[in-house]
Amino acid sequence: MTRKQVYFIADGFQALDLFGPLDAFMETNSHVSHAYECKLLSLEAGPVTTVYGQQVQADFGLGDEFAVDDLIICGGNGMRTLSLSARQIERLSELAGRAQRVFSICTGAFVLARLFPQKALTLTTHWRHCDSLARQHGHCTISPDPLYIQDKHIWSSAGVLSGVDLALAIVREDHGNSVAAQVAKDLVVYLQRSGNQHQYSDALALQSGDSLKLSPLMEWLTTQLNQSVSVARMAEFCHLSERQLTRLFKQHLNCTPSHYFKVLKLNHARDLLSEENISLRHVAGKLGFNNYDSFRRAFIRQFGVSPSQYTKGINR
Repeated sequence: MTRKQVYFIADGFQALDLFGPLDAFMETNSHVSHAYECKLLSLEAGPVTTVYGQQVQADFGLGDEFAVDDLIICGGNGMRTLSLSARQIERLSELAGRAQRVFSICTGAFVLARLFPQKALTLTTHWRHCDSLARQHGHCTISPDPLYIQDKHIWSSAGVLSGVDLALAIVREDHGNSVAAQVAKDLVVYLQRSGNQHQYSDALALQSGDSLKLSPLMEWLTTQLNQSVSVARMAEFCHLSERQLTRLFKQHLNCTPSHYFKVLKLNHARDLLSEENISLRHVAGKLGFNNYDSFRRAFIRQFGVSPSQYTKGINR
C-alpha cells in the first residue's frame, strides 16, 4: 500500500524541514516499490517562498480535496508565526483528524499544537523555541531534550536535521530495520540517532574552551570499541589525571568516562544489529562484553528493548 504524505508549508518555511524528511521517504521507494507518495500543501496551490527566498510549487491549497495518510507540518520562522484564520485552522484540523499520522518538523509544532486544542499532547521542537511553545500552548507538555517524540499517532521533532531522524524512525516502523539502514546509507547519514538522544550532541558539547581536551579522546575511543579501555588508560591518552578526566566528562557530557564508552559500544552494537543474519552473541563478543547476558542487560537499559526484540524488525 502506498502511503500518501502531504507536507504543509507556507511562506517562510525552512527548506531542510521539507526536503530532509521528504528525501528519506522518497529514497525508501528505491527499496520498497511505491512505499510513499509525497505532495505539497499550502494555504493556496502555487508558489511558496522559503525563509531564504527560493520558491517551490505547492500541489494543493487548503480548499482542494485530496487523500492523506500522513500529514507533515514543516517548520521555519514563517511557520512559527503563521497567521491562520478560523476556517484555515478548521480545515487543517480536519486533515489532521483524517490522517493516520501527523508529524511536525521543528517549529511546525507551533501549527500542530493549534490543531488539537483539547488534546494534552507531548511535543518537542527546536530547543530555542521550547519555552515559547510551552507558553503559547498550555495544554501541551513540551520537552526540550529529545530529537523526536511519539505521542500515539502524533510525532514531533526538534531542529531541522532531526526531521531526517524522525523520517528514518517512521521508515523503520513501516518497513523494518533493514530498509531503514539501506535508506540511511543511501543518504550517507547516521541511522541510529534515537528519539531520546539529546538535541545537544556530544560533538556540540565539546566545541568550546576546556572541553576541547576531550575531542581527541572521543575520536580515539571510536577506534577501540572491541577493546577494554580503562579510565586510567583514557586519562593517560589525554595527559590528565583520572580525577581531571572524570570532572571534564561530568561537566560537559553529564556522565563518567566509563559510561560514555559503554554507550559508544552499545550504539555501535545497534548499528551491527541492523545487518541481516548477524549473531547476537558474535556482536556481544566483538564489543568486549564478558558474556551475552551482560550485553543483553546493558542493551535493555540503554534502548528499552532486548537485542533479539530489536532485530525482529529486520525480517519484517
